[in-house]
Amino acid sequence: MPNKYGALDAIKETIRIEFGNEISEKELLHFQKSVIKIINTEHIKLGYLQLDKDDFTSHVFFALKEIKSKFDINRKVPLLAYANFIIKRRILDYAKYLKRDKRKITLLIINSFRSGITEEGQTFIDRDIDKFSLQIYNEEQKNLYIRKTLKNFIEYECLEKEALIAKMMYKGYSQKEIISKLKIKRKDFLEFKEKLKILFKGFIKDSSNI
Repeated sequence: MPNKYGALDAIKETIRIEFGNEISEKELLHFQKSVIKIINTEHIKLGYLQLDKDDFTSHVFFALKEIKSKFDINRKVPLLAYANFIIKRRILDYAKYLKRDKRKITLLIINSFRSGITEEGQTFIDRDIDKFSLQIYNEEQKNLYIRKTLKNFIEYECLEKEALIAKMMYKGYSQKEIISKLKIKRKDFLEFKEKLKILFKGFIKDSSNI
């Protein structure tokens, strides 16, 4: 692409050289503005890929060359519509290529890190698997402890109505639904919630010793 101009000026000049003899001056200016708008819009949309603007624009330059060589006036497709389609398609192809490329680099970095050895003689990936397994085990133990605590609380400490409230709360019913279905006062519901808060405060202390 010519370096005499900035990247966008070069695009405008390319459009004039390639299509200036085929469309009116008004259509040419509209064509130029449309392509520049596509470049700016798509570059912003793909910002997460951290594209170099000049490199990005060079793909539009090649797309314009493709449009010039492939456009067939006999098909009765407007030049601008055809150009917009091809340019957006080539930008999308470029973005897909970069995504694949960046993903490969990221995987290489991750794999090179994971193949290293810790001070204890484990590979990093084995260490991570062990840590994850321990987290899963601790989570399962915690959930088991919660279920047992709630079960004991409902069986031995709750009144019959309170047990029904607890079961409905556990199933995901809202405060309004529980009050309506059990025909209880809001005050009774809130008092039971306070009981649960006290239970779970105790649970937090006890579970630290699991």
